[in-house]
Amino acid sequence: MNKRSLSPAHISLLLLLLLSFSTVAGAADTVENPKHCSQCGMDRTVYAQSRMLITYEDGTEVGLCSIHCAALELKHSKGKQVRSIMVADHDTGKLIDARTAVWVMGGSKAGVMTKVPKWAFATQVAALKFVEDNGGKTASYGEAMAAAEGELSYSKGMQHGGHEGCNMDMGPGAQMLFNPSFGDDIYHTHPAGMWMVTYKFMHMNMSGLRNGTGNVDQGSVGFKRPTKYSYMMIPTDMTMDMHMAMLMYGITDRFTVMAMANYLDNKMNMLMDMGPMKPISQEDPMKTSGFGDTELRGIYKINDHLVGSLGISLPTGSINETTVMMRKTYRAPYDMQLGSGSYDLKPAITYNALSDNELWNWGAQAMYTWHTADNNNDWRYGDGIRINGWLQRAFGPATSWVRLVFSNTDRIRGEDPEIRKMNHPVTGMGAPTPDADPGNYGGRRLDAALGLSLQHGAFSAGIEGGVPLYQDLNGLQLKTTWFLTAGVQVMF
Repeated sequence: MNKRSLSPAHISLLLLLLLSFSTVAGAADTVENPKHCSQCGMDRTVYAQSRMLITYEDGTEVGLCSIHCAALELKHSKGKQVRSIMVADHDTGKLIDARTAVWVMGGSKAGVMTKVPKWAFATQVAALKFVEDNGGKTASYGEAMAAAEGELSYSKGMQHGGHEGCNMDMGPGAQMLFNPSFGDDIYHTHPAGMWMVTYKFMHMNMSGLRNGTGNVDQGSVGFKRPTKYSYMMIPTDMTMDMHMAMLMYGITDRFTVMAMANYLDNKMNMLMDMGPMKPISQEDPMKTSGFGDTELRGIYKINDHLVGSLGISLPTGSINETTVMMRKTYRAPYDMQLGSGSYDLKPAITYNALSDNELWNWGAQAMYTWHTADNNNDWRYGDGIRINGWLQRAFGPATSWVRLVFSNTDRIRGEDPEIRKMNHPVTGMGAPTPDADPGNYGGRRLDAALGLSLQHGAFSAGIEGGVPLYQDLNGLQLKTTWFLTAGVQVMF
């Protein structure tokens, strides 16, 4: 995460991005109302070839994107009398009677929201021509609907707003696929041959000092003064930004691989206290930026609700960043470095479930980070565990959610001899600061976050913001005040 403040331009860009997706999602006007599937929220214009329209005896009309969602609608509306069931003719897009249409099941052309493609045709001739070109076999409406109903039990891993070519049995965590703005990566599998590309911007803001569960006022920190904490350089606030790019690919229907790279930008403001004979002054901010560590991960679907994964973090981020204090160059403190400098293992287990109407999703994920050895500068970050739980709800093309995240991280082990020079003045040239002490790192934190994403076909965009509910920090540190994540995503 990089460390510059979130400018009005940043916020404007993010809001404009979300607005553009919302506009696109609502612009469809080439099919009958409703424009969005009543079950999954997909744009019915995008999926005009597979859309359906159910009319009940009371006059209610329900628009669906596919026979899968039609089966789900009929399942949830048992007891209601159906007047008509219409489906799009594959070749013309015009609505025809689904019960008298000639259906084709299977073949090489991927279906919509289904493991086995199902397309409807107005005539036998057209259906046979499709079979000749794409494979599959002709079927009646009853056979196609029975197959769709049989697949419903496998649809619990399917993201609301899936797209053409997307298989149903997506596995746990798939509800997250169109929520690119989650501040944590919720690990899930993809069908064989499917790609997912994600970009995230993540911002964290820290302000004010804290030790344990208590805040520390600025007057309690000073240099050669009768204060509780003796430091010359006094951090006041810090911003951490990260630009993250992630690529995922389904090797098989059960095994997916992921690669993730990021660029960091960090900024810390501080005061300088030269002692009782001089006033406390504002020091120039400390800044570092550059590429961080790279993560590779394998993700395996264990069963319909569980996914296990193992990531390895490669030390591509610098641990030799420098800063200038009092006209002297020092190696920057640990929190200003860009990587861990070590090969880190990150095992995780994810649980995910959907409600029967597939509008609610809940789950949890636990991940452990193990820094396997000291880096070349004789230190390593503390190991930690992170537990993430969420509940989200789909509203047509939008999805909203709430998350709770608990993290517990150990102190830094070892010490960088160059960073040590800041806290151990040599001939009076040191610049003692809390974040140069490896004991002032880690702790326990509970965060709460709210988010919203908008989906249009294979694309989605979203934003999430959150605040800490509880912080118990190891030693004197800047406390986290708020964080924000925004992202865009595409699947193909």
